Formats: sequence, structure tokens, C-alpha cells
Amino acid sequence: MKTVRSIVMVLVCLISYQPNAQEAINEDMVIVALRGFFTALSVENYPDPKMKDRITDDFLIFEMGKAFSWERFQYFLNDVGYSAWTSTRWQFSEARVSLSGSSAHVSYVNTGEFVYPDPDNPGQALRERNVWLESAYLVLEEGRLKLKFLQSDNVSREIDALP
Repeated sequence: MKTVRSIVMVLVCLISYQPNAQEAINEDMVIVALRGFFTALSVENYPDPKMKDRITDDFLIFEMGKAFSWERFQYFLNDVGYSAWTSTRWQFSEARVSLSGSSAHVSYVNTGEFVYPDPDNPGQALRERNVWLESAYLVLEEGRLKLKFLQSDNVSREIDALP
């Protein structure tokens, strides 16, 4: 009987034990992971071989009303001539982070500015300013936070020709 009770106690302890991932993840880590993703995505670093360390294998991005895997998003970037762009910058504000076990959700305003060649006017550069409302889901995988999902809604866009 003592053996059965001991086994039951051990099983209860094992089943109820969950590492406190909440302590392992904090808001700063979420923002650092998000910034790391956009740094890797920037035209100055693209294609960054470390991107696979920043996203899950099943990463999904919802952009311009379409869902893309990372591979399909890279094809999209290639189709728009991303490697010929001059600069990409993103700035985050109004971040709201929620932590839950080994995952996190963040919503934020992303203000971006891109400079790229005008596809309709060779020799002319365009500056595009965007404001997006974005939301990302991150998971702790292999000891680091990785983006699993990124959803982006464009709030405003301005495009000007540069002199």
C-alpha cells in the first residue's frame, strides 16, 4: 500500500510540475525578438541566414490580405525587387505585450520608411512611409523566442519621389 501511495504521489508531482516559463520570458525579450526579426528582414541584411533562428518552421505572415509562409514571402520580396531597395527602417510604438507560459503576444504600431527605385521611371527613387497596426505571436523554442505568426494591417501609406 505504501508503494502504491508513493507511486501516486510521484505521479501527481510529475503531472503537476510545469517549468515556470513565465519567469523565463519577459516583455523586453519579446521586443528584442521582434526587433531582431525586422533587423534580419532589413534590406541591409537581407537575406539574413540567421532568420531561421528568429522564426519557427511553420512561421506565417499575413500581409496585404494574403497569408505567406516564410518561403512564399521571400518569393514575394524577390518579385518586388527588394534586393535593389536602398533602405528600410521600422520604428515600433504603443507595444502591448501579453505573456502566457512559453509564449507571448505583442501588438504595436509599426512606422516604416522605405527607399526604392521607381519601377515606372528608371533613375528615379521613391520614399514610401507606412503606418501599420501589427500583431505577433512568439513561442519559446530551443531556448529562444521565435516568431510563429505576424499579422500586419496597413493604416496609412504615402509615396513621394525623391529629388
